[in-house]
Amino acid sequence: MFFDAGKFTKSDDGFTIGFHPHSGIGIITYFHGTDLHHKDSGMNDGIIHDGGAQWIRAGGGVWHEEGYHRKHDSNEKNWTGSIHQLWMQLPPEFEESEVEYANLKKNELPWVDNVKILAGEYKGIKGKMKVPFNMTYLDVYLKEGEEWEFETPKGQTTGFVFTRDGNVSVAGEMLQNSLMGILEHNDGIIKVKAESKESNFIVVIAEPSAYPIVSSGSQIHTNRESLERSRKRIGEIGVNVH
Repeated sequence: MFFDAGKFTKSDDGFTIGFHPHSGIGIITYFHGTDLHHKDSGMNDGIIHDGGAQWIRAGGGVWHEEGYHRKHDSNEKNWTGSIHQLWMQLPPEFEESEVEYANLKKNELPWVDNVKILAGEYKGIKGKMKVPFNMTYLDVYLKEGEEWEFETPKGQTTGFVFTRDGNVSVAGEMLQNSLMGILEHNDGIIKVKAESKESNFIVVIAEPSAYPIVSSGSQIHTNRESLERSRKRIGEIGVNVH
């Protein structure tokens, strides 16, 4: 439904995005160079260190606060972090569920060769993030001139490539640093070539949602009735959060 990514450079401890609500979506937050401090109205809290990932199933409504702060083991005066956040529409059986939260440490995300697996499967190895979607989320590292190919799993016909560092070409078309390339709605082979000394990129592909999109800001549902019930629930929760 939505992908937001970017880099920042700070000389202080970092910044916090105060309490705000979500419902009807699953959220994957992946980050580098910074630690994520989290707490929510579902009584989940914690710190996820650099290179880890977070899963939140917002379900029928959650308020959460997220802070991106200097790494716990860093003494650098100026430091740079990057954030990648993906929202996905929950199917009806989960869009009004209770909140689910998972804190995945860096060493819990498996590697196969030069590919880090967040969700889905790559070369027979499954990611540790348990999500209610037929999807694949990979972080790929290439050296200049190296090529990478990936055959899309069955049913996963919508997705994108996002360059975290450096430039890449996708099926022969240049994709510069910090830009997203939307893939054709099709199955087949994804072909990527590194065009910089070091090129790191994210690949996300998934089975398209079969449901209508009914949204209001950060609340995204499959029907108006579910959205309205969740809006009411978020209003009630907010009284206690604040």
